[in-house]
Amino acid sequence: MFLWKNAIVLCGLLVFAALPAAMLVREQWERRYLAQLVLSGMLVVCLAVSFVPMLWTQLLFGLILISCFDKRVPMAATYLFFFIWTPAAGALLAIAGAYIAPLTPFMALSGALLIGYLLHPEHHLRRRFAMSDVYMLAFVVIYGVCVSLRETPTGIARNIASYFVPYVISYYVLSRVRIERPELVLRLLVLAAAAAGLLCIFETVRHWPLYAGVMGVKNELWTIDAPRVWLERGGIARAYGPFSHPLTGGAMLGLAAVGAWGLWLSRERPAPLLLLGVAILIGLASTLSRSGLVAVAVGIMTFQMLRGRYLLALLVPLAGFVTIFALPILGGGDAQSSTDYRIQLITGIPRALGDRVWLGYREAIPEGLLDKFIQGQGIVDLVNAYIAIVVEGGIVSLIPFVLFLFSSYTHYRAIRRLNPGKHHLLLAQTLISIQTAIIVALALLSSWVAPMQFSFFTVAMLIALRYDIARTRRADGARPAPVIAEPAADAGGERLPSLR
Repeated sequence: MFLWKNAIVLCGLLVFAALPAAMLVREQWERRYLAQLVLSGMLVVCLAVSFVPMLWTQLLFGLILISCFDKRVPMAATYLFFFIWTPAAGALLAIAGAYIAPLTPFMALSGALLIGYLLHPEHHLRRRFAMSDVYMLAFVVIYGVCVSLRETPTGIARNIASYFVPYVISYYVLSRVRIERPELVLRLLVLAAAAAGLLCIFETVRHWPLYAGVMGVKNELWTIDAPRVWLERGGIARAYGPFSHPLTGGAMLGLAAVGAWGLWLSRERPAPLLLLGVAILIGLASTLSRSGLVAVAVGIMTFQMLRGRYLLALLVPLAGFVTIFALPILGGGDAQSSTDYRIQLITGIPRALGDRVWLGYREAIPEGLLDKFIQGQGIVDLVNAYIAIVVEGGIVSLIPFVLFLFSSYTHYRAIRRLNPGKHHLLLAQTLISIQTAIIVALALLSSWVAPMQFSFFTVAMLIALRYDIARTRRADGARPAPVIAEPAADAGGERLPSLR
């Protein structure tokens, strides 16, 4: 079985986004590589809506990513393209009816990233151990221990596969690969986000979630992160796109909009880039997600402050908040109830957990300890990543995670001291602006979703950028000065013909 209509629309949207992106290329080999990426992205969506079992689908996703790694393209650029464009739908690996581990694109792409790193030594970057490494390892280890305190051996293995392996692998590799073409990282990020934005626009206009039929076509009973419920706000359908939820999609497109702003400043403001940026913003609006608008406002505000444009930095978030509260579909009673619920999570859950707040208590929701936080959909919706980490892993897990997020500013200051070139500096400013937006947006999102994964990538790329610039500076300093041979002064004797 094959959802061929869905596949045709998905492939067409990707091609439509690639047309203006092709106008931004500067060399012929980039055009060929872009065509390879588009064909690979089309193959990804065809696999997603086909009868191929989810296990083989995820394995093939990884193989496609490996085939797209190129010695001239930063591995981070290729990885980010597939991370955004690949649909989030996965499944639960079950043997004899027992749940073993999740099968998600993030896990498949992380494994492919490691294999690509081993196959392409020309991308390797040597660096020292950083404090971010300590915070990251402390977070995933402590969290893994806390959520496994009352688990069976199978549950412990599942926690390691879910919360440790993919995050450590992606962070390890992305922080140890060169970024010699920083603008290409932003270009591929913007291309994937523009295609995802067009998908969101299509879903809202046509009321057709293109990945909603994945569970049926693959005959997978335990499909996860695929659209199951058609959400609306103010009578308008909220788009999913390739993401697991409109809330996640809005935040990811908001972060990508910050990347598009950085790319806009690095180029001569071409019209094709404007088209890509518009697709991202309208796609963000199609998700009807306030968290995405907050991410855009915070990210661009940070970007403008880094560039010394303080007045514009104040006007951007002001315009964003006016938009949120002025539009009836985003503001009004729904916005007030959502705000009240989030405040109750922050103030009430630590008290409800009591002494368990330090190490967390994953069984708090199943055992009914948090029943007073049940919202309109009949569930306890922990739409605050920091509170969700406290519930499952305790304050001892939250502290290293917060330190890890804020360690990115240390790397940005180190990059500024290295006096980088224009494109490297713009990439660093874009990444630190995205990270600031993530820090704020995580207070409006669930934990362990795509924006939280993106925060690991952001720190890793800042580290890689820092040491790649330092490597280039050392190489330039070690290069000997050219030796210029000059003829000796004429002492009255006869000179050789070549010196006459």
